[in-house]
Amino acid sequence: MRLRRLLTGAIVLAATSAVLAATPPAVSAAADPPATVDPAVTAEVRAGEKVRVIVDLDDGQAVAPVARSAEAISATTGVLPGSGGQGFFVMEVDRTTLAKLDDDRRIGSIRKDRLSAPALASSTRVIGADRAHAAGVTGAGQNVVILDTGIDRTNPFFAGRIVAEACFSSQSTIWNTRSLCPDLSTRQTGPGSADAKTPRCLSGTTNMCAHGSLVAGVAAGGKTGDGQADGVAPGAGVIAVQVFTRFESEEHCGEGKAPCVLAWASDQLRALQYVMQLTRSHKIAAVNMSTDIFGAHEYDEDETCNVDPVSEEIEGLLKLGVPTVVSAGNGGHEGRVSVPGCVPAAVTVGATDDSDAVAHFSNRGTLLDLFAPGVDITSSAPDGRWATGSGTSLAAAHATGAFALLKERSPGASPAELLKKLQDTGKAITYRSREKTVTTARIDLSRAFGLPVPTPTPTPTPSATPSATATPQPTATPQPSSTPASTPSKTPAPSPAVTDSGPGTPDPAGSGTACGRGKGGTALTAARWATEFHKKPGKFTDKTLTCYLSLSQNGSKVFPEATDSNSLAKAHKVLKGKSARAALDRELLAAWLNWAHGAYNGSSKVHGATTLKSAVAVAERHRLNTKATAAQISGAARYLSAHVNKAK
Repeated sequence: MRLRRLLTGAIVLAATSAVLAATPPAVSAAADPPATVDPAVTAEVRAGEKVRVIVDLDDGQAVAPVARSAEAISATTGVLPGSGGQGFFVMEVDRTTLAKLDDDRRIGSIRKDRLSAPALASSTRVIGADRAHAAGVTGAGQNVVILDTGIDRTNPFFAGRIVAEACFSSQSTIWNTRSLCPDLSTRQTGPGSADAKTPRCLSGTTNMCAHGSLVAGVAAGGKTGDGQADGVAPGAGVIAVQVFTRFESEEHCGEGKAPCVLAWASDQLRALQYVMQLTRSHKIAAVNMSTDIFGAHEYDEDETCNVDPVSEEIEGLLKLGVPTVVSAGNGGHEGRVSVPGCVPAAVTVGATDDSDAVAHFSNRGTLLDLFAPGVDITSSAPDGRWATGSGTSLAAAHATGAFALLKERSPGASPAELLKKLQDTGKAITYRSREKTVTTARIDLSRAFGLPVPTPTPTPTPSATPSATATPQPTATPQPSSTPASTPSKTPAPSPAVTDSGPGTPDPAGSGTACGRGKGGTALTAARWATEFHKKPGKFTDKTLTCYLSLSQNGSKVFPEATDSNSLAKAHKVLKGKSARAALDRELLAAWLNWAHGAYNGSSKVHGATTLKSAVAVAERHRLNTKATAAQISGAARYLSAHVNKAK
């Protein structure tokens, strides 16, 4: 179990050289992707896409000569200037470029450069922070790092306590992105470099960089004189690091949502390397990363989290005595967390409300380490304002502040010892996840510091079935992203009907407890599904088919918005489609129906190391991309037909 290994010190934090030492064989059309190549990269280049990747080098290799060699491989792909860091660089690859890169013995691994989206008064009382402050524990002498969208330097919540700032923000004409660093470079350090009120943070009158101030205020906001309650560690210093980039395209932001701010994994990687250097001159109690990987890159509790680009840096910080606190994600999924919450060295936090019920949007399960409040949290926003938001990112911020308080009192304690104290003294929150009873500790600082508690806190109540509503995102009133945490539980509670989050982004649990996934072990072809939706009687009842269709539509980004399939007759028509784009709709709908039928889970391998989730995500991106080529559309349809919608 991940948590037990962390607490007993049995985690082996392998050195970078050990991870990157193996040189994989060349990629070919017939070969499965090597272990050191991110399976998502392999799947997407096979489907005809160009993919932005992080190229990691073996220890001792200089970046410049390897980058020059990579640049010379292809005229249509290349290294992206200004986006590299220590021991890695960023470039675009296609299938041919990837195969040639794999022949370079100086390269250790190739990982997808994923995108992330930014994901108080009563809450600090719930966890006992106010009582800790009254006892003189405020986090003084410690610092917390907020890797987010920057910070409002002028907000009185942070007066005199911003001790360092940095910005790592890529820009590219290819991706139609612009840096958010105040000096318009891709890397800036020093006072003002994480300013969240630059012109590029604005979309009309909306500040898209509000999330970082909200999170920082929860973790370490201080008294303002206007009645606003303190954050968890009001005496701690704040190190603000901007890791987001402004995107102008609806292709990345979503229809009608451009512009937006998203973070490249490579910028988070550069930021974590910067923080590792800061540990030489600053006392850092914890690093806060409250971002959800864009596109719902979530990990299952029975998967190995071995492809996340920042895992080694999180492990490196842990070696230096600095825990990285991350949000579990806002998908409302059981047994799953967002990247990098799956990293064994991370402290992963889920959200509860002020009554200690698990927030409906919070991911949950055995991958969680802690719970903390994350519903209707009021904190600081740009321009000296206050805002209220919900999300596991706010729960993670409570945990980040808690580490600062504990570190003030026990400066020599290790992160594992501090985490164990929070778990041992926390309030047990018991709930159901994947038909198992799980218990996760909700932070209780009164008990952690041995302070008398005047009145008992609320009794935990089972969480509601996760809904299929959209993941909370920052708006004019910011709504941050989330983080989950959990441990074994005691008393069973009702289990939702749907327990697998499916191949795509949302959790399709919103159709109600009467409708759940099937237990079928055999996948059907699109033609066979078409027959089932037409033949009377068939293998499935109309009620079952309607249920499967509902689950598919709740999870898919294509149905029924892009393609109308909201009735049995319309679904039958889609499943009989013949043109290139109709063929992709046909195979996509069949893939979703096979998932709803229970033939696959989202993490099921459908071809080599490619999961159902990854295969469907690639196909849906092609389907929704108006610039996708005919080869990409037909290739994605053929891939699903050959590897997903094929009777076992």
